[in-house]
Amino acid sequence: MSVRSVRVVRLVVAMSLLGGGLAASYMLKPEMLQGEAAESVVIRDNQALIVGIHEQLQARTERFSFRLNGAGFSEAAIKEAIKQAIAADDYTAYVMDSYYYTIRSRASRADLELIVRYRETAAQTAQVDRITDVALRTIVHAGMSDHERVKAIHDWVVDLVAYDTSLQRYTAYEALSSGKAVCQGYALLMHRMLVKAGFEDRIAEGTVQSGDHAWNVVKLGGNWYHLDATWDDAAPDTKSVKDQVLAKSIGSETRYRYYLLTDDQMRADHHWTKPYPKAEVSYASAIVADQKAASASTAASLAKLEAAIGLDWLRPERTADSLASLTSKLADTAARGLLELTVRYTNGESWSNDIRAAIADAGIRDGYSVRSVPYRTEGSVLLHIELIPSAT
Repeated sequence: MSVRSVRVVRLVVAMSLLGGGLAASYMLKPEMLQGEAAESVVIRDNQALIVGIHEQLQARTERFSFRLNGAGFSEAAIKEAIKQAIAADDYTAYVMDSYYYTIRSRASRADLELIVRYRETAAQTAQVDRITDVALRTIVHAGMSDHERVKAIHDWVVDLVAYDTSLQRYTAYEALSSGKAVCQGYALLMHRMLVKAGFEDRIAEGTVQSGDHAWNVVKLGGNWYHLDATWDDAAPDTKSVKDQVLAKSIGSETRYRYYLLTDDQMRADHHWTKPYPKAEVSYASAIVADQKAASASTAASLAKLEAAIGLDWLRPERTADSLASLTSKLADTAARGLLELTVRYTNGESWSNDIRAAIADAGIRDGYSVRSVPYRTEGSVLLHIELIPSAT
């Protein structure tokens, strides 16, 4: 996985009342200074500076300047204004490649110039907007619940984009134009579509075992959740064909392994230090609560969605939380003359030994085969057990 951070070069030029000093153009690479900066905009307070920088970043302006009138524009205040302007929009922040700024200080004013490099141009972002607007009109329909809308966006992105193993494509534009992107491209595309659909969303960055990584944190039904479209897309590719068939037969659960997780669930293999909204409410419990409070038709739709993303495996009747429970379910399967059992087993680390013990304890003398796939991130597995009758 890969996340490109923004490079920053700070150049502070102190100038006397008589002028002089070192001009910024002598301190930057020549290729960074092509073209002329727009005429300086006069700024009189920090908030106006934040808004001014943000507007230029939104327009993907590569070189712009401000004349800062007043004594309140210290270097620290200017640096904080730049930081807040970038943080005002996650999409813009994550398509910036680098920025350079110079400050020329005088007695009663300061001149600020910024040179910004972007990974995605204004024209490319406009193309992202055109494509995603069409996509949203196609996949999101009137009468859909918020649960269904988030799933539709997630599925569209996962179906469309493949992971870029060359580690060269970082943007939503590249994800759409080439069909490939690294995690940052997935997260940017998810973010753009979720925000367009009316959801609050943050792009989160942190680390996983393979290195830097990016994903989304989305607000749904008043609760925040982690959503990693990259890993939902990549997980099935690491499985054998038989495992993929098994995953499909039990609701394609692997596809939603990193879908709307809590902080605790996500921390199983994702780590972050930046502050993001807390994700504390289980999505499984939230969707069950919504079913209970909904009309019959809406409850039926939510139950269908619950099954589609594999959350129905958390229900007690589909779960074995001990060796004794697994044994009981196997014995019941055999007693009813059935040859197959699929169940979520909570003791994922010991399932291989436990299944042998459960088969013996259930008094099953026929042969059997078993396959497993991981279930989400909490350590349980989905077991598909086939009983093979002895030849008579």
